[in-house]
Amino acid sequence: MPRVLFSASMDAERRAVVSAKAPGAFDPLILEDVPSSQRGAAWETAEILVCTGFGSELPPDLASRAPRLRMIQVLVAGVDHMPFDRLPRGAILCGNAGAYNESVAEHAMALLLAAAKDIPARTDEIRRGIFNQDVMNQGLAGSTVLILGMGGVGTEVARRCKAFRMRVIGISRSAKPDAPADETGRLQDVPRFLPTADFVVLTLPLTRETVGLVDRGFLAAMKPDAVLVNVARGKLIVEDDLFDHVRTRPAFRAALDVWWTYPDSKRGRPFHRPFHELPNVVMTPHIAWAVPTQRREAMEAAMDNVLRFLRGETPWNIVRVEEYVRSPAKEGSP
Repeated sequence: MPRVLFSASMDAERRAVVSAKAPGAFDPLILEDVPSSQRGAAWETAEILVCTGFGSELPPDLASRAPRLRMIQVLVAGVDHMPFDRLPRGAILCGNAGAYNESVAEHAMALLLAAAKDIPARTDEIRRGIFNQDVMNQGLAGSTVLILGMGGVGTEVARRCKAFRMRVIGISRSAKPDAPADETGRLQDVPRFLPTADFVVLTLPLTRETVGLVDRGFLAAMKPDAVLVNVARGKLIVEDDLFDHVRTRPAFRAALDVWWTYPDSKRGRPFHRPFHELPNVVMTPHIAWAVPTQRREAMEAAMDNVLRFLRGETPWNIVRVEEYVRSPAKEGSP
């Protein structure tokens, strides 16, 4: 029976999912339950690895330590944090983005609405004893939203935007005629759509192609009172360019759940520029995924994908590693 090694931290909820899925299908081995003296053998016999993918979880010599590894299933949505140079060449890598579609889409809409309606600013005013009913906010009905990344999350955002009677433009790597969008395009089409968008929502993976996509030129092409929402990865945006843009354009709003740097503890700020001083920025601490059922749903999705692989079916969310790793010829290029 194939052995599945779990190097991720396994709480009771995750263990319950594994116990329900494993019988008759695979032999589960939870690394944190294995004595340190026996962990070498655990890696050596593993055919499938279920992990979060952070460097501290994966040994530097993973390729030689786990020679039988055929599949690596990541529990979290993105894979840009993976130490790709450690991965065995013969093993496929699968993300888990589909498991987070609803929670992240809901949070994207919460950020969009909070920014459009200036909820944080009005809340702060009332706390300070100001009750100003002369202010205006943006309407969603009849507005245009440009969604960059029409994968699972982007598609769910589009559905919710349609419910608000918004015009939806979806950007994806491939044409999606069945997508819930009024118009679709690819990344190269973004410049012609930006001037028409009242809202721009980022749901793209962070790859070699998309890092720094939202730069000074991108922002300058947007409407002066547009709203930019990011629930994907912080480094899709050039931090200095966004700060300067938001600081000098008070009608523009940014609503961010993902960041450029992360504090080591629950204290600190996730940026290098003082975004906290800008009233037209709405901020949450990378919690779009954080709903009570998410850990269980993510493990269930990961296990279902492992079972697909073991049945000989093509698993979901296979990662094209070359989209994330620099080729040797370009290692020194910017």
